[in-house]
Amino acid sequence: MATANTNSPMRSVHRAFEVLKVLELAQQPLRLTDLAQRTGLHVATTQRLVNVLTEHGYASRHANGYTAGPAALSTAHAFATTSPLRLVARPVLEEIATASGLTASLYVRVQDNRVLIDRVEGGQRPHYSLPIGERLPLYPGAAGKVFLACDPGHDLDATARRLQPVTLANGTVLDATAIRTDLEDAREHGFAVSADERQFGTTAIAAPITDAAGRTLGSLGLSGATHSLRDVQSTALPADVRRAAHTIGARVPAAG
Repeated sequence: MATANTNSPMRSVHRAFEVLKVLELAQQPLRLTDLAQRTGLHVATTQRLVNVLTEHGYASRHANGYTAGPAALSTAHAFATTSPLRLVARPVLEEIATASGLTASLYVRVQDNRVLIDRVEGGQRPHYSLPIGERLPLYPGAAGKVFLACDPGHDLDATARRLQPVTLANGTVLDATAIRTDLEDAREHGFAVSADERQFGTTAIAAPITDAAGRTLGSLGLSGATHSLRDVQSTALPADVRRAAHTIGARVPAAG
């Protein structure tokens, strides 16, 4: 739902981004009424905004509704070729994927979601390959948890209450207490683990990427088949993924 201050002169900009976000997350074309409902905007307002997005190529109109437009691909390409984080992380991803045989993934946070911006597959063929640019919730999943758990500014109690209940891919339902315990564990150890949480048959381990000032830049995750990744905490993977994440953070140029 739209969250911009109604008195803000930037209200239309915020609303346009809300419409674009809904289109990005949609798995199929959306009718105007559906788009208005999902954004919490009036139909007439939604029509004006989607017309502007369509004019600039960020939305496309089809016989059965609206989708994100081709201009988003150009924006994604520009990010992929100029992002200091992605450029610095690439050789580290290749190194850890080769050494571990697992899939190494790089995520950044966008509001309450994580977006996959790069991936290198190791020797093990992944059970499921997440498309580059995929936008997922921060919870569940190891790579998203670390954004919530390893940021000292997050109130874990409030976060857990807001997220509950969460149903994992294996059918387990987590309440606020279970979510908070999970996040506390990740905060304490500096890494997160997930097994059959977002995708059944997949286990992942992830660590936050931070700069010299302690700001979270992204997260680095390793994933593979659950049947071959038993008792991950007792292996060398936690130390390996934390070391790789630290290497990336140390190499990213400081923001001005």
